Amino acid sequence: MRTDELVISPALRISTLAVLAAVTTVFTIFIRIPSPARGYFNLGDVAVAFTAFTFGPVSALIAGGVGTALADLAGSYVQWAPISLVVHGLEGLVIGLIARTRPGSAPVCILAGVAGVIVMTLGYFGGGLILTGMGPSLAEAPGNVVQAAAGVVLGLPLSIAVAKAYPPVRRYSW
Repeated sequence: MRTDELVISPALRISTLAVLAAVTTVFTIFIRIPSPARGYFNLGDVAVAFTAFTFGPVSALIAGGVGTALADLAGSYVQWAPISLVVHGLEGLVIGLIARTRPGSAPVCILAGVAGVIVMTLGYFGGGLILTGMGPSLAEAPGNVVQAAAGVVLGLPLSIAVAKAYPPVRRYSW
């Protein structure tokens, strides 16, 4: 069978999701710079954006949400796990849905990235209002914008490089 005829089984798709969730967890935990208000800066958004651009919205929803929630559970941020599950899952879903409308289009990828930054920033702002109040949520917002934007700026070129090196990777998309 030629690689352009590659058929992806459900087991392989599920295994890929598990690996992507694990990679997201590692990216979230590996570099963790605490912030003064409550949270920490990390590279988990790189994995979320990469997954969204490479594997599509459903994969990014699952891997992004589960991976970042597992990182919170593994660290000392257990109370944030449900918020991370929803916020990063939605971030990946939105990026993936928008990027899928015109794959490879630079303006669409930029729009997808900006939408992802907005979803992540507003999501954590809302979650922060519930857990810590207005002051800490406002203090964390600029850091969240930078973190999410860095995720897109690093995740998109990584996606392009992987797709160029192994074009059949697009068939893993959900």
